[in-house]
Amino acid sequence: MPNRKDLQGWLDHLEQLQPDRIELGLARITRVAESCGLSSPAFKILTVAGTNGKGSTVAYAANILAGCGLRVGVYTSPHFVHFNERIVIDNQTVSDSLLCEAFEYIESHRDNTDLTYFEFTTLAAMYAFERASLDVAVLEVGLGGRLDAVNAWHSDVACITSIGIDHIDWLGDDREAIGREKAGVARAGRPLISGDANPPASIALAAAETGAVLLQCGRDFSHTRETDTWEYQRRGAGLKLPIPAIDGQWAIGNASVAITACAELLGQTPELAVLENAMCEVSVPGRMQKTDYRGVPLLLDVAHNPQAAAALAAHLNARPGHTIAVFSCLQDKDAVGVIAELAGVIDHWLIVQLESDRAIDASVLQQTIAQYSPAGAEVFTSVIQAVDAGVAQSTDESRIVVFGSFHVVGPILQKLNP
Repeated sequence: MPNRKDLQGWLDHLEQLQPDRIELGLARITRVAESCGLSSPAFKILTVAGTNGKGSTVAYAANILAGCGLRVGVYTSPHFVHFNERIVIDNQTVSDSLLCEAFEYIESHRDNTDLTYFEFTTLAAMYAFERASLDVAVLEVGLGGRLDAVNAWHSDVACITSIGIDHIDWLGDDREAIGREKAGVARAGRPLISGDANPPASIALAAAETGAVLLQCGRDFSHTRETDTWEYQRRGAGLKLPIPAIDGQWAIGNASVAITACAELLGQTPELAVLENAMCEVSVPGRMQKTDYRGVPLLLDVAHNPQAAAALAAHLNARPGHTIAVFSCLQDKDAVGVIAELAGVIDHWLIVQLESDRAIDASVLQQTIAQYSPAGAEVFTSVIQAVDAGVAQSTDESRIVVFGSFHVVGPILQKLNP
């Protein structure tokens, strides 16, 4: 039994539940949610699924809803440095004491039902949200949609940001199959916001079968980018807005999904001033995040699939410069696809051998890079060691891109913000 007064003790206990185990299905978490009295929360729920863009869409939606005067909770995963990052209430991470209280409550009510790490933490988030008397909870789907733990709760509005190829062992190996799984968040009579510009047919089919009200980007709402502004369009009206603080290929698309979702949740489009503030103030660690380290520009991005890598490549191509990459990823990722997308814009690769049991061997990554890029790659035993090497190799024209996994971006964020 963990030390009930210590968050680390509880997290150590959860680690023993096999944190890397993925067991999709809703029977376990639904049973424990009912036992805990958490299955029918008083607050509204906005669920965000998709292959890429979930984090920024969650952030936009939370900022918009808070700007409308609502009490908002946010649940995301995984975390970069501190577990508390996963559960945020009114823009503040929850306390250790509240997490310990939540874990103890769930442990005492699970009646020997086995729970995965993610199921346990999702229940803890819902416990914290119930105690906070929220107006709205914005929930990021962990994996897929239909059988993800978050989907144990019925959403008032659901979103699907984009559909790409990822997690093929669990979701399928083509966009139609993956779209079908993501669309499992749809609910009868409730809005389902689809932001993919070229959605698989399975999303519309799933919405029709479920009875959800599908709102499709390009048909029911749209967005147009200009030089320094962009316009959100719906129902014959347009709103001119500033370019989001998180810029990138999908920034405006994700923002338009969030605006549409919030409008459906609120019953009206939020005021222009609220939307303007949300665009300017939103920030999501590790998503096209610009910073610097020892005087060298850094770009941090958790791009870990080919679709995200293509977006990162487009961002770099639009801003030419000497680019040093610090990269690694996990075994369940399409490393070849990621490397192929970025090989043409990376001048030198610094590969990290991650400590996780799920990490791809660095020598395999090195060999793959050699097939796609004449720049070659060096191998390092830690992220900080690799970034330091990048700084030593940099010139006035250099930038360092740290990407590929939360396991890669997390250590540099911790170094920058101890």
